[in-house]
Amino acid sequence: MAGIGFELRRILRRGSYLAMMEAYGYAGVVSSGPWLLSIFGILLLGFLAIGDHTARASVIQFQVSVTYLIAVSLILTGPLQLLFTRYIADMLFARQTRSVVTVLLTMLITALVPGTIFAVAALLLFFRATPWLYQVLMAMAFIELCGVWVLTIMGTSLKDYKALVSWYLFAYATVVALGLFLGRRFGLDGYMLAFVLGQGILLLGLGTLVIRQFPGFVQWPEHRGLRWYWSLALVGTAFNLAVWTDKFWFWFSPATSAAIIGPLRASPIYDVPIFLSYLLIVPGLAVFLFRLETDFVEAYDAYNRAIIDGGTYEELKSAKLRMLLATRSGLGDIAKVQGVTVLLAFAFTQPLLALLGYSSSYARIWLFVRLSG
Repeated sequence: MAGIGFELRRILRRGSYLAMMEAYGYAGVVSSGPWLLSIFGILLLGFLAIGDHTARASVIQFQVSVTYLIAVSLILTGPLQLLFTRYIADMLFARQTRSVVTVLLTMLITALVPGTIFAVAALLLFFRATPWLYQVLMAMAFIELCGVWVLTIMGTSLKDYKALVSWYLFAYATVVALGLFLGRRFGLDGYMLAFVLGQGILLLGLGTLVIRQFPGFVQWPEHRGLRWYWSLALVGTAFNLAVWTDKFWFWFSPATSAAIIGPLRASPIYDVPIFLSYLLIVPGLAVFLFRLETDFVEAYDAYNRAIIDGGTYEELKSAKLRMLLATRSGLGDIAKVQGVTVLLAFAFTQPLLALLGYSSSYARIWLFVRLSG
């Protein structure tokens, strides 16, 4: 992700407020990735379709279905994300770029094969009472999401940030546009088909960008100096479980949830504030990309070069100090930006909920979520 950060810095060199807004806009979309954009897309689709009261039930079923797809696919692919990220990073450092596509294909197979088996097993065990077309679309969407999370890891290392953002926006604009068109005609199946087509576009686009960035023959990497850090698989699993555990707790507690479709349950009083709060972390993520990721990596590279090139002790101390200052400055900027965002959320909670068509009863828990976040 720091690679994109370095490219975005060129926009800031123009020295205008418009350039700053453009750079942080790109950073916000890139750092948010498909996860938050998916949430934004399904919330936007629900907002645009809210005027059609006959479609309300289908929209809710669609939103809940996609939420489960995102949650479970992230948890299932969690062990792979950091594990392969570190391995590919070591490959790039060792200048084995011609082997990146091979490792990426291996990673995709490792994600998609278990994902397919899991999807089929889950549908056979828990979704037999739902329509067959809905089951097929759920399986396709789940498998696509497993691939998207894998390719997103490589996507954030690309320098062509404009192409990356364009694919993100095009894919989710497709979901919203086709969802409005197909959903009104085919209900839940139409919404799900729109999501499947949008994710297919994103999967194809990310794959194309990665192959263009790392061309070459498919070959196995040389393993000299490369190793697998298996503890990162546990970290990736623990992280995604921690993100979603509270949601599952509310979803499957009878006192706080309701049945939506098949075995899927939802907790509207909790889900809406949570997902709206996720969207409000985008400013902090954009600052993280610029200030912490990019500045720290730049200082770290200087420290690393001093070690490899036989730098003096004073050069090492100077590079270490730059890393510390980059970390402190980055965390300080994130706290400032996210703090202002939280204060604005407090000030405009009621008008924002009214604009989006949600009940004011969501206000108290939303404020709590923003404060705890």
